[in-house]
Amino acid sequence: MKTLFATALAILATTTAAQQVWRCGSSYQQKPCEGGAQIEVSDTRTAADAANARASVQSDLKTAAALEKSRHDAEKNAPKALVIGGVPKEAASAPKQVAQHHKDSKGKKKEPENFTAVAPKK
Repeated sequence: MKTLFATALAILATTTAAQQVWRCGSSYQQKPCEGGAQIEVSDTRTAADAANARASVQSDLKTAAALEKSRHDAEKNAPKALVIGGVPKEAASAPKQVAQHHKDSKGKKKEPENFTAVAPKK
């Protein structure tokens, strides 16, 4: 029974490898088209090559999972970040000064020397 199944798979594999594919501009299809070119699409790998490729992918996936787990463990056990040279507490809690518009001798508003943007009050 197993040999019959394996033989059927082998026959299917050879028939699917013989498909005709046509390149029509920037698209591909199974029917010929005007100005199209027939493309060879058979898989030239042996069964051993395909098995080696699958084994390599599985090995890479296991390695990636182990590295991800290691990174998560390292992040969980990492010390908290220290801020060196941060803003002193007095400066952080001090109220911000708003630029005042002064009037000159003629009564016109005099703009401050340095521009300070201020958000409008709500």
